[in-house]
Amino acid sequence: FKGDDNSYYERVGDIISNIDDEIPFEVPQNWEWSRLQTICYPITDGTHKTPTYSDSGYIFLSAKNITTGKINWNDIMYIPKSLHDELYSRVSPKMNDILLAKNGTTGVAAIVDRECEFDIYVTLALLRVINNNISSQYLLKIIASNTIQDYFKSSLKGIGVPNLHLEHIRTTLIPIPPINEQNKIVEKIYQYYSLLDSIVQNIE
Repeated sequence: FKGDDNSYYERVGDIISNIDDEIPFEVPQNWEWSRLQTICYPITDGTHKTPTYSDSGYIFLSAKNITTGKINWNDIMYIPKSLHDELYSRVSPKMNDILLAKNGTTGVAAIVDRECEFDIYVTLALLRVINNNISSQYLLKIIASNTIQDYFKSSLKGIGVPNLHLEHIRTTLIPIPPINEQNKIVEKIYQYYSLLDSIVQNIE
């Protein structure tokens, strides 16, 4: 919340802390800043064990399936039902959940756009919006913004293949406008996408 002194504060239990140094920019008066862990639950990742694959069975996705910002349902692996039952009991992706690459194409996110049971690898984090006043599509677009991507890059840990830890995902600050403004922002972005597609097609 913003105090009378125009500084930003965060309340955790009975403790109030100044978080001015974490706020990347000012937002309009009717917006607010929220950490992902306050608007999404669960925020978790997939199995840490490399599965035994099968020729058919249940879909198993990893970071390589969302390199374009959309889920690639074509180039997929499968796991047997016995393993699926075990994994799905811990992490059960649903329609409109957000899948976020934790390494490889770190920071790239995609929204679950079909109803089916599938499982995910440790290279993916799953975020489920639990606030009715927040659009999953808006959150997806904000995650793709330069501000959030820069934060993710500054949070990368590990040698060799950098890894985005769940703790950093959970504490990421997100600018939240009223739901009607979220929808307008998403609509405007898709209009730009359509315009760009038209330009590319004309060039080709």
